Amino acid sequence: MHKLTVASILIGFLASFTTAAPTPAKVLVPGAGFRLASTVHQVPDGGSLAHIDESTIHVLDAAGAVVKAVTHTPTKVKSAVEPLETGWVAYASWLNTGSSPISSFKTTFTVPPVPAANHGQTVFLFNSIEPNSGDAILQPVLQFGPSAAGGGSFWAVASWYLVGDSTFFTNPIRTSAGATLDGVITLTSSSGSSFNYVTSFSNIAGTSLTATGSAQLTWATETLEAYGVTTKADYPAGSTVFSAIDLVLSNGNAPSVSWSTVSDSPDGISTKVNTSGATNAEITITY
Repeated sequence: MHKLTVASILIGFLASFTTAAPTPAKVLVPGAGFRLASTVHQVPDGGSLAHIDESTIHVLDAAGAVVKAVTHTPTKVKSAVEPLETGWVAYASWLNTGSSPISSFKTTFTVPPVPAANHGQTVFLFNSIEPNSGDAILQPVLQFGPSAAGGGSFWAVASWYLVGDSTFFTNPIRTSAGATLDGVITLTSSSGSSFNYVTSFSNIAGTSLTATGSAQLTWATETLEAYGVTTKADYPAGSTVFSAIDLVLSNGNAPSVSWSTVSDSPDGISTKVNTSGATNAEITITY
């Protein structure tokens, strides 16, 4: 029989305190990829977000009461593009460099068919606006697959706001192939360097998200973002047409817009500007 010694007992006791700490859980969010789960927050139905200072955001319920205070630190939100597998795979964008802020950004598109293959990959489609700093993004998002908001082998919509290393989202609502989506981002008011926005799918109740006191949002995009994709069958078949794209400035004018595009050409994923400009523009992303 093995005889226990004081030394062996002591070694075993100490070993129990040297076990590696568990890796913090990470979850997937549109616009930035994987983030710590502790930095991701659901906004109550009818609730909103309020910037209190440069590093603090209050999450408010529908009655305007504070339910959570969140501290964030600056960080770029857009993840690196790695063709076919992960990140911003294909997109069109325009940067507002004029003196009048974007007051409205509208886009219409149709929910595509579910991908032929399904092994836990995630596909995001959205229009969005970011500030010059690149450390925030406001977006009404269509998603297939899992994310921090939930999801699965079906399409769902929600509105998201990322600022620094913090992420906020509305409760996702399931939708189906063939449904029409109207993604809208609107500047409701501003004072000095403080800007108040609201985003939603205007034709789907429960998707509205308000963020007050943010930086001015200047960089507009129409984007395909994906994670865990291994073949083209992981994408929907065909293409997604972002149509009826309208950009309006606070002075009431339509800006002069020339869209820039990024494609994943080696894998056959393309972005094409069918109709340029700021009024009734059209952009197609083909899978």
